[in-house]
Amino acid sequence: MASVPISHLILFIASLVIAAGVVGTITTGVDRVSAAVDDAGLDATEQLRTDVTIISDASAGVYNASEENVTLLIKNTGTYRLAPDGSDLDIVFDGRYVRPSATTGELVSVDDGAAWSRGDVLRLTIDVTALDGTSGGLENGDHRVYVTANGDEELFQFRVEGA
Repeated sequence: MASVPISHLILFIASLVIAAGVVGTITTGVDRVSAAVDDAGLDATEQLRTDVTIISDASAGVYNASEENVTLLIKNTGTYRLAPDGSDLDIVFDGRYVRPSATTGELVSVDDGAAWSRGDVLRLTIDVTALDGTSGGLENGDHRVYVTANGDEELFQFRVEGA
């Protein structure tokens, strides 16, 4: 007769051990999902707050043939603060990715700012010779520059004639 309560006791203890393991696993999973949702929320907020606008005039001659560079003026119209040298930007020029070493950025609307804030303008210079390693400048015709900052994309098109 004592064997029935002992077997029940063993099954009860085993079920408690299994339940504790399941609870631990579920708690860990919920913590991971919660952290992932928090990270996604921060990324979405960063993307929503980021907005840049290229304010250069395509007909004003953004290409300097003697120095073989393209200079764009880009205004931060969002509320997210970006790096003052333009290193937060990804640039594609005529379908080719522009390495960060081929660009220089300088804030022109503030004095030695620590960040590129809302309303500030960045002068971004792209070294054309660094794109394909050859000299000779840009060919006559249409050219495109895609600028991306935290998911915000801007397209700038310009034409080179008689360079």
